[in-house]
Amino acid sequence: MKKTIVFVLLIFFYNQLLIAQVTNKKNILFIAFDDLKPLLNVYGQMQMITPNFDRLAKSGVVFENAEVQQAVCGPSRASVMTGTYPDRTRVWDLHTDFRESAPELISMPEYLISLGYETTAIGKIYHKSSSSIGHDGKSWSIPHTLPNNFDTKYGEPAFGYYQSKETKEQMLRLMNEAKEKGIEKVNAQRKYAFSKLKTTTECADVSDEAYIDGLYTEEAIKKMKLLSNATKPFFLAVGYQRPHLPFVAPKKYWDLYKRENIQLAPNQDLIAGTPDFAYHSFGELRDYSDIDDHLKIGDRVPEDKQKELIHGYMACVSYVDAQLGKLLDELDRLKIADNTLIVIWGDHGYHLGDHTLWNKHSNFEQATRIPLIFSGPGVKKDVKVKTPVELVDVFPTLFDLAQVKQSAQTDGKSLVTLMDTDPKNDIEPVLALSQYPRQKNLMGYSIRTERYRYTEWHGNQYTTIKPYDDLNLVAVELYDFVTDPLEIKNHAKEINYAAITKDLHLKLKVKLNEINKRNIYPTHSSTFKSDSNIEK
Repeated sequence: MKKTIVFVLLIFFYNQLLIAQVTNKKNILFIAFDDLKPLLNVYGQMQMITPNFDRLAKSGVVFENAEVQQAVCGPSRASVMTGTYPDRTRVWDLHTDFRESAPELISMPEYLISLGYETTAIGKIYHKSSSSIGHDGKSWSIPHTLPNNFDTKYGEPAFGYYQSKETKEQMLRLMNEAKEKGIEKVNAQRKYAFSKLKTTTECADVSDEAYIDGLYTEEAIKKMKLLSNATKPFFLAVGYQRPHLPFVAPKKYWDLYKRENIQLAPNQDLIAGTPDFAYHSFGELRDYSDIDDHLKIGDRVPEDKQKELIHGYMACVSYVDAQLGKLLDELDRLKIADNTLIVIWGDHGYHLGDHTLWNKHSNFEQATRIPLIFSGPGVKKDVKVKTPVELVDVFPTLFDLAQVKQSAQTDGKSLVTLMDTDPKNDIEPVLALSQYPRQKNLMGYSIRTERYRYTEWHGNQYTTIKPYDDLNLVAVELYDFVTDPLEIKNHAKEINYAAITKDLHLKLKVKLNEINKRNIYPTHSSTFKSDSNIEK
């Protein structure tokens, strides 16, 4: 009898210990923004009205030189969610699912489930057309959700985007036109209407919940309440769609800015000495009905339209800033802020007319640089870090901060040693890697140091699935952000920069060969291709 009691007590205390180990872990609020560049007040963009990004920054650490691994949704999101480079996920386009291209990889939330976490998501975390059923269902212990309960005062947006009464009326007219032309299926009628009425911007006097990101916030708050009452720590991912095109946001956010005061990009020319294939003709923007579809590399969008687009982008940034504020308020109201880590990140930057470019899809600074902010327990307050870091670093950094077992899978490094004011705490190497494919057989690899961006273009379908070979080298770019912060001139062939170019070439070669050594699955495809949704 005594032995039985002792055994029962041992089991009880063991279970209590396991519960304590789980409940002592930190919650994680993981917030993604589509197409968000560091056009935020906290990043020195003083014309921006972003009080909640600023508020979060004051309570945490801002990384001023954070870079994505590839400046387009599918590859970038697969990278951050697995902590691995695109050459390991084999995701270089908008259609490949890493579960099929690299089935040995597991996602960050999937790994957290095995460590006792509850995981769930709202909105865009993975790219929809490059994720498996359930928005990568293996990642979530509670299913991912996409709410559609729009403000009943306005109803469902036209095409999922537009709330303007005039636009909705035009949509119905065009769908009837399609029907009269013999197009019978409703989806085909909608596609017909959308091809003729797809505007880049909308300023409508509506509520936040008339657009999708307002719904994501409402759903996130509901899930946060549910998760806060559970015994397990949680990983809650919230993926906002703005400021992605079309630039639609309630009028009150447009009214924060005066269009006449908006400054256009000052560097609206192609870069001297840079090959044409480094650019693109912004097919994503030209796909809209109010943009001239005949524009090509080097052509400028008319200045009035540029101002409208930038105004819309800024309004969308302030719109999602307001959504962030609602999430932060709810954390405080639920009294779980002290035990919740927060990270906000953009899946890539955005060109707003610089180098005549729009959208992302390049290795230039405006496409690869993103906002990255951590806050919460164990994170110093009001710290800014200039050291270049990568989006693949998010995975190990969160695990370090949450005090959970690290995964051997990740290519990234923990940034915790940078999250203080001690200059002695640093990490090696102090460079960040990005890449982008071109013309079906070219891959550009770019490294960012505090001062320089160095890019190599390799032919012969080269990726780091193969060992580095100098014979593949097609072109080189070098930009000096001290003397030339706008990337106006390529210095790669200048005698004064010869030593720098050689040093960065060697650093990039070492980096790519390190990734090659981690690519231990040679049976996987090494072929990449141009994506019709990237270049038109």
